[in-house]
Amino acid sequence: MMKEAHLIKEIPLASTEDGAITVATVKEPYGQNSSPIVSLGIWLSKTSEEPDWKVHIPVENLDDVIEALKEAKKAL
Repeated sequence: MMKEAHLIKEIPLASTEDGAITVATVKEPYGQNSSPIVSLGIWLSKTSEEPDWKVHIPVENLDDVIEALKEAKKAL
């Protein structure tokens, strides 16, 4: 069972009226001694209880994911 997330930032989702991107951290998300994660949620509408999409990025992969996102931004 996933532990409680600590919200870092909520960003308005472009091209939606009330959508959002949430960035949160979760320590021991999958039980004792599991590695922390960053949880990204995509909400098409914040009236929903759960995000439409959710991605969990292990802390060990975070730097590589950030670098890949920077490369993707340059390519656009």
